[in-house]
Amino acid sequence: MTLVELMVGMAVGLFVATVAIATFVSTRTLNVVNASTTRMSENARLAMDLLHTDLRSSGFAGCWPLAQRRDDPPLSVLQGGAADGFITTGSSGLLGFNGTGTGFSPALPTVFSSLGTAALPGSTAPLPGSDIVSVRVPADNVALGVIAPMATPDAAPVVRAATPGNTMVKGDIVLIANCESSAMFQVTEENPAATGVLSRAVGAGAARSNTTTNLQKTYRSDATVYRLETRHYYVAPSAVRPGTNSLWRLEVSGALKPAGGLSAVEVANGIDDIEISYGVDTVSPPANVSRYVDATAVTDWDRVLSARIEMVAATPDDNMARVQAASAPDRRLRSNLTEVVTLRNGAP
Repeated sequence: MTLVELMVGMAVGLFVATVAIATFVSTRTLNVVNASTTRMSENARLAMDLLHTDLRSSGFAGCWPLAQRRDDPPLSVLQGGAADGFITTGSSGLLGFNGTGTGFSPALPTVFSSLGTAALPGSTAPLPGSDIVSVRVPADNVALGVIAPMATPDAAPVVRAATPGNTMVKGDIVLIANCESSAMFQVTEENPAATGVLSRAVGAGAARSNTTTNLQKTYRSDATVYRLETRHYYVAPSAVRPGTNSLWRLEVSGALKPAGGLSAVEVANGIDDIEISYGVDTVSPPANVSRYVDATAVTDWDRVLSARIEMVAATPDDNMARVQAASAPDRRLRSNLTEVVTLRNGAP
């Protein structure tokens, strides 16, 4: 073999090796980007599905017809409004807060001050550039039937005790409903899961408590009891993946539970922003959406018929884009999603 042949062979071999290495690096980079964008899509789908499901279920009042609820909204004997984070009034079971970049309008319930403190370890405070939506929904898929008619409107409803479906504890907020009426109250029975008795003493020394024992109706065995909670959805820095943001859910249930019935859950990573506008109808009774407005422009939440969610999702991994966007602090890929949700319990 001559020197020329050796040099030609080496050149060909070096070229083949260079092409192979470049192909390997390109394929590996493409796989990393595909995996990261797939995870972004899955996280966005999960976040949107959770928001969609709870928005559709907001204001749940059993089988009570909508026309009756508008003229005679569900009775609430709970004290307080929404100052402590539980929506106690209105038939929509819905509230919104517009992120202004420096704060929120209207002002957030005081329960949000627990985020990022020892009361809720591991949680982080919401980003003021993103909106917050709050919904009152059934906490479980299981409902409990009343097993004996109430003797008077002040009597305690009784459900089946010591069953897998009865997980109630002292302080739970519940809805009792039939196809004629419904009412919300706080359970003050010491062990309702064992006794099945849903007593409701006045006061009870909690942030939420009952103003009266009178439910204005004597519910019979055709009534059903549902455990309720208010869920606040917001965007905040991730606790498990530093440098990214996530969709969080602050759950508010019974005030007599440990930590006031609060829990903050990071439900979907890679969510940078949610902007929510609300479809309201100015005609009485509400029938069709007249316009979409942000939370600050809603004067009557019972007139909200739908919600439009605009979401920005990002890849969990950085350095996915070739160049950094002017409006982004990193080189993550981002995707914009939009979905309109009809509020099932408020729409005609």
